[in-house]
Amino acid sequence: MTTTDTKTASQEYIEWNVDLAVPIAVSGGSLPFSDTPMVGVKRMMFERRGDEIARRATSCVRYAEGSSFKPHSHPGGEEYIVLDGTFSDHNGDFTKGWYVRNPVGSTHAPFTKEGCEIFVKLSQVPSNEPDYFYLNTHEADWKAVEDKHFQLQLWQSDIENTTLNQFKAGYTSTVIKHDEVTEFFVLSGTAIINDVSYEHHSWMRFPAGTTITVSTTLGAVVYQKIGSGEVRV
Repeated sequence: MTTTDTKTASQEYIEWNVDLAVPIAVSGGSLPFSDTPMVGVKRMMFERRGDEIARRATSCVRYAEGSSFKPHSHPGGEEYIVLDGTFSDHNGDFTKGWYVRNPVGSTHAPFTKEGCEIFVKLSQVPSNEPDYFYLNTHEADWKAVEDKHFQLQLWQSDIENTTLNQFKAGYTSTVIKHDEVTEFFVLSGTAIINDVSYEHHSWMRFPAGTTITVSTTLGAVVYQKIGSGEVRV
């Protein structure tokens, strides 16, 4: 597994881990949180194409207590999960566990009173998805997939199948192989993917056709997206 970087994060335009044909694995804690243009807002970049108006990005963004981000639009939409604290904008207050999709062209000025952290994906929402979507994952209907594996459907469309997966202690999957790009983000616990252990804040992306196994010794909650979410804007 490799991390590619055609331009450094200090330059205005960034190409960072955007080749979907290359397998990527970022272990939790191996990347620093770096400053953004907004005081008190830092991000850990997993992939990015573009400048501050990114044409594709996946990151963890951490807001200090009382911080905010200036009003901005999302030409390619936005998808996020609140990992900690309360993330707020004109649509409401979203506490830990909320999953949100903001459509193409949406605008907001996010802020937080107590501080928060989100896992966020930009410019990976199709233009024919016009509505906002909100889901409290703590109150949603999780389905039993198999022994020690429970799944919550976050979103499904022609270009993606996005789920949260709770793997109980001792879970081991069969071999998985998808025809589309497959992405994982570990929200909690430790997941063993293709015999490598990944703790929380780990992010992986596998090219289409990759064989994958998932297991856990003590349990884990993992975000999974099947499909590249590649949106041209």
